[in-house]
Amino acid sequence: MNEISFIYFLPPATDDEILNLERVSGSKLPEEMKSIYKKYNGGQPQPSFVHDDKNLYPINSFYSISEIIESFNDFEDESLPIGFSRYEMLPFAYDPGSGIYSISLRKNDFGTVYFYVLHEEAEIFGVWRSFKSFVESIVDDPESL
Repeated sequence: MNEISFIYFLPPATDDEILNLERVSGSKLPEEMKSIYKKYNGGQPQPSFVHDDKNLYPINSFYSISEIIESFNDFEDESLPIGFSRYEMLPFAYDPGSGIYSISLRKNDFGTVYFYVLHEEAEIFGVWRSFKSFVESIVDDPESL
């Protein structure tokens, strides 16, 4: 995993908080995600850009465990990309605008990370095959690509 740190984070998530999130979502969290949340419970990542095969995207902040649960329970079908239903995406971070980073909980693409933006409808812009590949794609300097 790339070395990332966070600023403006909450105290580390406890094992019970992580287990509760897994219970609420009905899915096991990726080990890399658990590792980050056991050190930083949300906050602004440093570095704060992530790239896929085509583009570079900003990350404003990761949600805390409690914010993930709140967002997961509040999302409606119309605020999700086409093909996703409520409870099929677990949001964990957002950009400075209306973009959201989420992990798919669907069987056919479980664990895939999607970056989508809410305009008139939710549109997917970035895709990573796993949370680990997402974290490994975080870069400091946009010019380093």
